[in-house]
Amino acid sequence: MKELNRTRVDKFSIENSVKLSELDSSTEKEKYLISIEDLFNDCEKIELDERKIRLFLDGVKLTFKLENGIYRVYNNKKFVGLGIVKNELLKRDVIV
Repeated sequence: MKELNRTRVDKFSIENSVKLSELDSSTEKEKYLISIEDLFNDCEKIELDERKIRLFLDGVKLTFKLENGIYRVYNNKKFVGLGIVKNELLKRDVIV
């Protein structure tokens, strides 16, 4: 194989892409960027109160009776990052 053109990865397609040179020269870069929150908008939300968010951010695993998977984590309706539930334990993954 000499060349490979990937036209689609998950929900991203080449039709919705932009060349780095175009992005670099653009004065409106934010219109091309996707936030982590939007990237994972198909994942369920978990809202944590003040006590639990401190524990979560400190790396403490929290008990949640949820299915294994990736969850968007919020505090006071503000996106904090991503967490992973495995065996009913939520642990932090990506913090923004």
